[in-house]
Amino acid sequence: MKITALEGQKISELSMIEVAHALLEQNGKEMQFSEIIRAIQDYLEKSDDEIKASISRFYTEINTDGSFIPLGNNIWALRSWYAIDEIDEEVIALDEIEDEEEEKPAKKRKKVNAFGIEDEIDPEDEEGAKETAEEDMSYDTQAEDEDKDDVAAYDAELAEVELENVDEDVDIDVEDDEDDSDDTDED
Repeated sequence: MKITALEGQKISELSMIEVAHALLEQNGKEMQFSEIIRAIQDYLEKSDDEIKASISRFYTEINTDGSFIPLGNNIWALRSWYAIDEIDEEVIALDEIEDEEEEKPAKKRKKVNAFGIEDEIDPEDEEGAKETAEEDMSYDTQAEDEDKDDVAAYDAELAEVELENVDEDVDIDVEDDEDDSDDTDED
């Protein structure tokens, strides 16, 4: 295979992106990604293992390079072949389609009872609801009694604890905090 744009350059110094760009430019039409890879492999005389090792990096580069454009279904072309207005129109057309879909009111789906007629009244439903409401309203007095017993046991344990290094003749003065607040108001 011969690429005229790359004549006179050392093959070993060429990148896969440069070869892909020159290849698409020479062919003048879009190509499948697999065809581009095969042509690059032939031109650079690389082995299958070398191509497999560098294919993911090449795919990333072709996506980020800016001079290539994906056309869908793994078909690639040069961006320079397409006018900027064409590319923008395609994007605008997609936006307009999405806007039209959003403007349409959503149809409400009718619910269907899979178990029979909706108008049937089941008297057991009303009785069951009353029973569960009464059960929910009952108080758990046993839990309150257990809490009281726990508090009493805790108080008894506290009474048994002897404090060390505490004088029995200690007087505790309790002052009124209201007197302190009057002092701060004077400022």
